[in-house]
Amino acid sequence: MGSFICDSCGREVGLYDGILSWYREGRELGNFAITHRPGQYCLGQPNNNVYRDLFRVASVKGYLAFVQYLITRWSEGYILKDFPSLQKTIAQINSHIHEGIANLLGE
Repeated sequence: MGSFICDSCGREVGLYDGILSWYREGRELGNFAITHRPGQYCLGQPNNNVYRDLFRVASVKGYLAFVQYLITRWSEGYILKDFPSLQKTIAQINSHIHEGIANLLGE
């Protein structure tokens, strides 16, 4: 399956070499980013304060848990401050999951 693209340095990120991070401050969520682990090949997103292992979020179960996390935060009144970063992150994860399912089905 394909690699992800680091939102910090622009290089490829392997499934087990990356993280999904974002900042959560007050009632705001933003700066969603897929990056290398901090200190590995790039600086990542040092201002982000919430992290998930990429391999966990890039599974169907992990992806749904991430979506549930977002829905729960929004129901609690949190505000998304950076829609483009979330959209880009979801697109990368969706592409990875789609490719995995297509390979599994032999398409």
